[in-house]
Amino acid sequence: MSADADRPTTPVAQLRGHAPGPVHIVRFTPDGRYCLTGAADRTVRLWNPTRADPAYRPPDRGGASRAGTSGAFVSAQEYYGGGGAGERGELPSALPMLSYSDGHMHPVHAVGTNPSSTVLLSATDKTLLATDMVTAQNKSKFWGHAARIEYVCSVGEEIYATASYDSTVRLWDARSRSREPLATFEEAKDAVTCVKPTRHTPQLVTSSVDGKVRTYDMRTAQVIAEDAVKPVTSFSMTTDELTIAASCLDDVIRVWECPDAYNVTGARKKVQRKLHSHHRSEKFRVECDITSDDAHCVAGSECGNVAVYDLGDGRDGDGGPGGVPQATVLRRHTGPTCSVAACPDKKRPWLVVSASYDGTAVVWASQAQYDCVR
Repeated sequence: MSADADRPTTPVAQLRGHAPGPVHIVRFTPDGRYCLTGAADRTVRLWNPTRADPAYRPPDRGGASRAGTSGAFVSAQEYYGGGGAGERGELPSALPMLSYSDGHMHPVHAVGTNPSSTVLLSATDKTLLATDMVTAQNKSKFWGHAARIEYVCSVGEEIYATASYDSTVRLWDARSRSREPLATFEEAKDAVTCVKPTRHTPQLVTSSVDGKVRTYDMRTAQVIAEDAVKPVTSFSMTTDELTIAASCLDDVIRVWECPDAYNVTGARKKVQRKLHSHHRSEKFRVECDITSDDAHCVAGSECGNVAVYDLGDGRDGDGGPGGVPQATVLRRHTGPTCSVAACPDKKRPWLVVSASYDGTAVVWASQAQYDCVR
């Protein structure tokens, strides 16, 4: 299937269940089968984004519901009458699986899992919680940051990483009885917004409001600091980890080659593309993510849109008429779209989920997969 056919274009379901208030974060599990949302209601929820909730009944708006007088569920294809990606009323509701609230004393701004998806990682203010995904019981807590945790991830099954507004990245060992961090990285001069491990080499990549994307080589203890010029709020890497896309607070996503893992001292950033004009990122922390086929970069926006930029049509220049990169703009949210996540499953590059300050989370799919929610 071509990259154009796999481009997410259509809202196919909504994740309903959080109390009114912003949905701060959305993430897929590593296998891409499920997704997680964290919100201002102090809960994390687990969803199956391609299964319909049989208990959901669309609201009655002045008579019979769109689902019929019986209130039975209808698919997105039936709801839209087989037509295009309209913005018409209620979407089908995705299937809620579990809810996690134990230990969350503040709104949840960061979520993730370990590689086997057996442990939920969630950040509530300055505390990292590790929770059993099946029993929903807390396994351990980690604290020590001086400001709110902004991003969490797993570096192996039992090593966790947190990035914080206190300008540090900390590693935590779930096997240790000590609650002290295994390591602390303090090179950032401002808030650290994102941290991710590389899969092919023992490296940790971070981004910061100080405008730097730093790569920590665990073998040599070296640090590569690449200057993105503007504050970086999020980044994503291609599946081969050779290209990185960094979302900056000047309405631009900068795409460049990653530092050479085997020639650290000679690595230099070379910006290949600048993605802009179809999203806004000046005041809010909005995310970007690259689809599993490396064909598109999905970005949130302060105006509520989701922008899907093309990456496959040449990597040099801006790739469009007049220097404006080509993109598809998805409209559904009414508030800033703070978080986006592309499905990591290589068989489903057409699946994306977005979360917004308007309190909604929406599942998007390609036109070819229009009726994927059943």
